[in-house]
Amino acid sequence: MWRDTARLVALLESLPTRPDVQIIVAATAAECAEVTDAAAVRPDVLCASGRVGRGAQMNAGARVATGDLLLFLHVDSTLPARAFEEIARVCDDPAVVGGFFRFALDAQGWRARLMEWGTAQRSRWFDLPYGDQGIFVRRRTFETLGGYRELPLMEDVEFVRRLRRAGRLHRSPLRLVTSARRWRRDGWFRRMGGNWLLMTLYSAGVDPRYLARRYEGRRRAVVAVLARAPSSPGKTRLFESLKIAPDPALLKALLADTMAAVDRVPGVDRALVYAPADARCEMESITSGAWTCIEQRGGDLGERMAGAFEDLHSLGYEKIALIGSDLPSLPPGVISRALQATTGRRPGVVLGPASDGGYYLVALQQPAPRLFDQIAWGSSSVLEQTRTRATELGLAVRLIDEWYDVDDAESLQCAVGDGHAAHVTAWWNAHARGRSV
Repeated sequence: MWRDTARLVALLESLPTRPDVQIIVAATAAECAEVTDAAAVRPDVLCASGRVGRGAQMNAGARVATGDLLLFLHVDSTLPARAFEEIARVCDDPAVVGGFFRFALDAQGWRARLMEWGTAQRSRWFDLPYGDQGIFVRRRTFETLGGYRELPLMEDVEFVRRLRRAGRLHRSPLRLVTSARRWRRDGWFRRMGGNWLLMTLYSAGVDPRYLARRYEGRRRAVVAVLARAPSSPGKTRLFESLKIAPDPALLKALLADTMAAVDRVPGVDRALVYAPADARCEMESITSGAWTCIEQRGGDLGERMAGAFEDLHSLGYEKIALIGSDLPSLPPGVISRALQATTGRRPGVVLGPASDGGYYLVALQQPAPRLFDQIAWGSSSVLEQTRTRATELGLAVRLIDEWYDVDDAESLQCAVGDGHAAHVTAWWNAHARGRSV
């Protein structure tokens, strides 16, 4: 599931209650909180939390499942009435390792029938279903194959290709009805042609990460802000330095100005990697539609940074810059230079040194989880420890401009004086003018 709670509720209501069928919703941690509410219509539903990406989430669901047969169903599809009986019947044949259903759309007219006919021909002649045809498989076979590859796109095609080599696939005549909303939104023939083009490119060996960006309309580079929700406790040192009680309005102003700086970076996508997981609605209310919101994963800062890089990489991005949420006056040009510096034959990391001995920016072309291991976060040696760690991992280290993050009264006054932090300046004028700070 990927932020589709309304469709999930409709799907859960349509599924029969059977003692021999376990229903598992695979979602991110934040979505699992919403699934808890949605599952009020089906208290027997479990939620398996996985990181961003359909392959990763389906693997997470499979790990929780206890049955001998696994059925992977998209949230906008509806099972035929006799689906479970069909799966049990055909899987009595030991030669059958899995199967899929007949594709159908919930729309009238010749265009929908043409799409269904084209899918039927692909399934018949190439034995190649897509995920929206409800792929089922024996658990033992699934585990032997290693599950889904956690690709940003084409994870279903890649899995089916391996599954076919393990045994025979059953092509069910039962109609699995899928919502036609994406065809209506994108245009019937534009979507069909786009799908065929992506499949052709994938068959020719084109990187699924490029295909995912093309499919979703994403750019090659993304700038992500790692942030806590303003309503959550944080920035203790700043408020102690200001000698005031914690004020969510200041935290929101810092985040808003940092995001405004990112908005001025040309040619990039934008992401807000937030905590806690139940703050999704709050964070989405702060962002514009141009921002992708992803919840943080992991315990300490290093684990959460590593998780952010993994999740953004899984969406197909090839250049990823991660910054903090307390950089209200950061020049956009600095971020652009950091992304440019990620290019090179030798794998490397770009770091933006902070005045306190840490760093305010880290940029990578691909995840490097061990880069963030065994770092004394919050100390004045974070930058040097990270540089040493990068060298041990064979990563080239490139440094860009030094900058400051807002951690105390002095750095807050610097941000106000820079003249680019409009929200922080407004907060300062309304709350802190005349204070001894």
